[in-house]
Amino acid sequence: MAARLGSRYRVRLTMLRTPGERSTMQRLRLLPLAFLVSTLTAKAADLPAPPPPADFTLVKWGAVVDYFHKADAASDRVVVRELGKTTEGRPYLAAFVSSAETIADLDRFKSLQRQIADPSLTSDPSKTLAESKAVVLITCSIHSSETASTFMAMKLLHELATGDDAETKEILDKTILILVPSANPDGVDIVADWYERTKGKPWEGDGLPWLYHKYAGHDTNRDWFMLNLKETQLLTKLLYKEWFPTLAYDVHQMGSRGARLFVPPFYDPINPNLDSRITQSIAIVGAHMAADLAANGKKGVLTHAMYDNWWNGGNRTTPQRHNIVAVLTEAASVKLASPIFLEKDQLRAATRGFTDYRPAVNFADPWPGGWWRLADIEQYERICARSILTFAARYKDRLQSDYRKMGVDAIQKGQTDPPFAWVVPAGSPDPGTAAEMVRILHDTGVKVHQAKTPLLAGGVTYPAGSWVMLAAQPYRPHLKDMMERQEYPPRFSATGEAEAPYDVAGWTLPLQMGVRAVPLGVKFEVKGLIPVEEVAKPAGAIVGDRGKAGMYAIDDRANDDFLVVNALHAAGVEVRRATTDAEWPGRGIEPRSLIFARDEAADKVLDSVLPKASTRVRAIGVSFEGDIKKHSSPVPPRKLGLYQPWDTSMDEGWTRLVLEKFHFPYVTLHNSEIRAGNLDERIDTLILPSIDAKTLREGYAPDATEPAYVGGLGREGLDAIRRFVQDGGTLVCLEDSCTYAIEDLGLGVTNVVKGLKTSEFYGPGSIVRVRHSPPTTDNSLTVGVPGDGSVYFDRSMAFEVGTGTQAAILSRYATTDVLQSGWLLGGARIQGKAALVDVSFEQGHVILFGFPPQHRGQPHGTFRLLFNALRR
Repeated sequence: MAARLGSRYRVRLTMLRTPGERSTMQRLRLLPLAFLVSTLTAKAADLPAPPPPADFTLVKWGAVVDYFHKADAASDRVVVRELGKTTEGRPYLAAFVSSAETIADLDRFKSLQRQIADPSLTSDPSKTLAESKAVVLITCSIHSSETASTFMAMKLLHELATGDDAETKEILDKTILILVPSANPDGVDIVADWYERTKGKPWEGDGLPWLYHKYAGHDTNRDWFMLNLKETQLLTKLLYKEWFPTLAYDVHQMGSRGARLFVPPFYDPINPNLDSRITQSIAIVGAHMAADLAANGKKGVLTHAMYDNWWNGGNRTTPQRHNIVAVLTEAASVKLASPIFLEKDQLRAATRGFTDYRPAVNFADPWPGGWWRLADIEQYERICARSILTFAARYKDRLQSDYRKMGVDAIQKGQTDPPFAWVVPAGSPDPGTAAEMVRILHDTGVKVHQAKTPLLAGGVTYPAGSWVMLAAQPYRPHLKDMMERQEYPPRFSATGEAEAPYDVAGWTLPLQMGVRAVPLGVKFEVKGLIPVEEVAKPAGAIVGDRGKAGMYAIDDRANDDFLVVNALHAAGVEVRRATTDAEWPGRGIEPRSLIFARDEAADKVLDSVLPKASTRVRAIGVSFEGDIKKHSSPVPPRKLGLYQPWDTSMDEGWTRLVLEKFHFPYVTLHNSEIRAGNLDERIDTLILPSIDAKTLREGYAPDATEPAYVGGLGREGLDAIRRFVQDGGTLVCLEDSCTYAIEDLGLGVTNVVKGLKTSEFYGPGSIVRVRHSPPTTDNSLTVGVPGDGSVYFDRSMAFEVGTGTQAAILSRYATTDVLQSGWLLGGARIQGKAALVDVSFEQGHVILFGFPPQHRGQPHGTFRLLFNALRR
């Protein structure tokens, strides 16, 4: 205890800033040790119990923050750190919990953990391993409707801050817990506020009319390799740049009528890039949890079912590629905080690995039914949390050794097994997107180098400035999983239908982002490579003599070009597109380039935006007037409207995020605003996100939510959209919403895969090859897009255009070898079929995207197609 007190006070003294504070602490040091012991013991004992998980009561984020800070102030076992601010500006917290001695010397243990994760950083691994502690990350309520785990976090914090039992002491002495009470703090308040409004109503606990994350909703747990969201960025930095946990536990809830709790091991298939030690350790952790649950009399625990371990992108799956033993549990839900009662005959087993609600090897002790409460969920989750902590404490030496050895083995495999590196050559036509892909890899812990001089590898010379990711690094599994093409092993049910993956089947990053990345299958001389500490987007530039320029030109091939054009439009600068006319008088201007006059307004915009955009603007010594305008067409700003249903759509949220990233101004339109008609007075283009036709038509049913949010577009909405397009407006339909336009507007287009059984055709979250038509004078939707490309295909569509329908087919699925990454059953059915169609509809247009061009903010390679459609 004396050692703890001395360490604790040394830390606290360095944190005191004023002479008075330091003087007070120095006087405290002169007090008798017995007095200090009794004072601190009383202080920890005075930490009040947290708010319990009571029926009909949820907690707001401010109360969680206050409680965590009280624990920090009361206990020398706890330090609370704010990692940053959330999307909506709330504090994102992590509590570090361990013995007082460890907390007092936290930076040293942080350094030791870094050395274990990256074996190249230590010359004495035995000493590092011996002195280290197993670091365990527990994350709660990333899905904010899964409310129990935030209560669990507060209760667990209280137990560890105040407990003196043998198990608690073992955990504190041998582990460091990083406890995140919510990975989506904004959603904690959104859900709690809505729940209060629903209590006593027919829709109690249901009917939320907006996403519980500003952009992602439930997809907050789908962003862990792409890092679009502030929350994933904050925790990813902690994971792979700062603390490098040994184990991670992500706490979730699921549907109400099946098992009470799922714990690992996971279901098949398994990703081939996972180290076998990860898979085996996950199984052991799950067995440890299941045994502890059984010892505490908890029934209804299911293992080895439902959740597979193929996909990369979740808060458990991405860490696994970083040599972290990462697991999740899924508890049966209540209605937010309202208890439910289930008769035995209401319980169901209806998923893969769990088809019969009777005792089995993976379901040893079924729950018999009865009341199920928020407090029940919290108890199950807290048992699991303590279980993984005691497991980490008791097997710390083995876990830490395995962690280091996985890094060692990854480095060795990178030196012996091809590919030995991936190169992203300099000189990309879209340098900003290439840099963005490399930055994403770097931010997820991948080591990146840049060639200082030309790089010769495999008989090919790559220019200086090329990015190089060597395979010989600790996070080789994640690098491979991002860069190579996935080959999902087909799986079928007993009836021959395709068995759905847990999430998606393919995600290859270069294909999604449209970036050329070359795997190096032969060894090469590694020289002239500079380690990169931070990947910065290359700044834009003006090429040519600006002083003599009468106009500027942009080739319009890079995504960042839209940032520049949107800024020019906002400043009132006229932008035009060069035609392909044989008499085109421009000198040094590519056909279809964007052109605008060089004047004070344009110069001001370029000086402001080019440091943040990678666009290259050419200064042209020709006047913008006269023949230039004659041989060009206007590219005016478009007034955009984005439909937002009250029956929430994550695709709508991701669409907003992408539009905002590239500074497209838009207005959000709800049902009543569309039904009111006169859309042409407010917008030029209406975007329907990927929403099924029934939801678009009907929305929430009566008594499913508050009356103000009931219903969909209805007949009035359809009539308003029809008039809008007939009068010259553009309707852009993304994936699922195409069905609504095809059927209700009578477009004369057919989705050739609609209604097929999954035994006949199935494409679950994969990447397929397409051929884009060249742009024409009448249609510029494919301007700046390479002829051959990749699109994301997630149970998507393929079109045939009927005889007599006036339409331009802008993209077709490849006629051979259509699948590039993932799983596509019956691919011949879409080969050569239309993927992107522009249908003329009286004076207007309906643009049908059979695929999601902005899926989860990931496929930068198809952003341009969407953006071109928005300025149709």
